[in-house]
Amino acid sequence: MSNVTAAELRRHLASAPEKVFAAFADAQIISRWLTPSSDVKLAVLDFDFRVGGKYRFAYHIPTGQIMTVNGMYRVIEPPSKIIFSWNIEPPDDHAGVQSEVIIGIAPDGEGSELHIRHERLTAAGAVERHREGWHGAVDQLTLLLVKPEQTA
Repeated sequence: MSNVTAAELRRHLASAPEKVFAAFADAQIISRWLTPSSDVKLAVLDFDFRVGGKYRFAYHIPTGQIMTVNGMYRVIEPPSKIIFSWNIEPPDDHAGVQSEVIIGIAPDGEGSELHIRHERLTAAGAVERHREGWHGAVDQLTLLLVKPEQTA
C-alpha cells in the first residue's frame, strides 16, 4: 500500500513565465485548457484571481455527469507561483478531499518550466486520477500557448 498523497508534474513550455502565469490568471483562458481531456468541457462558475479570492469550476463529462470543484487562492506571486485549495464537491467519489495545488513557473532557456504539485490527495485512487488530469490539462495548455489565437 503506497502512502504517496501528491501528484507531481514537470514540463518545459516554449512560452515565457509571464505567458504561462497568465494562462492561470484569466478565466476565459482557463476554460480552454484546465480539463483532463479535450472532450471534457469546463464552465467557470466563479473566478476571483487574488489572494483570498475564490473559484468554482464545473467539468462537463461526455457521459453526462458534472464534476464541480471549488477553492481559494492562497498565494499569488506573478509570474512564478500560485497556490490554491482544490475541493471536489458531492456527489463525486472524491468529494470532501481538501487538497492543495502548488504551481511553480521558472524561466528555462527560451521558455519556462512548469512544476505542478497537487498535495493531500488522500482518497483511494486520487493521486493517479489527478496525475492523469494534470497531464491532460498541461498537454492542452501546451497546444494553447503555441496557438493562442484559435478559439475552442
